[in-house]
Amino acid sequence: MIDQIKPKNLGTDFNTKVSGDSASQKVVDSKVAKVSQTNKDVESNYGKVSQFISKEKVKKMASEPPIDKVAVSRIKSAIANGSYPLDLDKLADALLDAHKELK
Repeated sequence: MIDQIKPKNLGTDFNTKVSGDSASQKVVDSKVAKVSQTNKDVESNYGKVSQFISKEKVKKMASEPPIDKVAVSRIKSAIANGSYPLDLDKLADALLDAHKELK
């Protein structure tokens, strides 16, 4: 059955260039220029984010673990006491989804 499927001719050869269509070439050139300008703007903004964070704050954050141990212990104790609300259906669904992703 698959060998009966034949490629359809769409009427366009993508390897040939259209000559003499300067209007569409101008549109393409203007769009390329806009993208180029946007890329330059993005590149120039890379260094500006760090100006809002002091170097001391960055060093402090780098020295600390990425996990808030106080919050983790608070949540663990709330779960142990039974005061932390758990939706067992959501937990089961999340575990099944994680198991399916591993396969």
